[in-house]
Amino acid sequence: MSRNICITSVEGQTGFLIAELLLTDEEFKKKVDSVTGLAFDPNHAKAKELAGLGAVIVPHKPGREREVVETLKKTGCDTICLVPPARADKFDIAAELSSAAKKAGVNNMLLISAAGCDYAERDKQPRLREFIDLETLVLSSKGEADTPLGNSPCVIR
Repeated sequence: MSRNICITSVEGQTGFLIAELLLTDEEFKKKVDSVTGLAFDPNHAKAKELAGLGAVIVPHKPGREREVVETLKKTGCDTICLVPPARADKFDIAAELSSAAKKAGVNNMLLISAAGCDYAERDKQPRLREFIDLETLVLSSKGEADTPLGNSPCVIR
């Protein structure tokens, strides 16, 4: 069974480390056919390093969901590892990526969330609390028969 994994925010620490592990660990390399990295800055040193390891780096421009849908389709992505970016607009970007994955027919989605986000108070720690909203959004497709993502959304804190 082939695996074509797309990882978001690969120029950030978390996205980079996940992609690097998939590209360098011998056990993962046997199970993953391709890794696509979505990067806000494809010329970032981390994005270039991943390209050198064999990842396909694709520019990610927030607000252009149709382009993301086409990118996911072109790469044959069957799994998206959604790493919310460390940006003020992380919720909007992650929501757009979640929607694009659904429209592109991606089979599996993994959201990387934040430990402790469920203890954050919305008015005192709104950025941390946004992770709960993202978890709810991603898991809302569970059980939807009209989308491949209906069977597989997953959250890791």
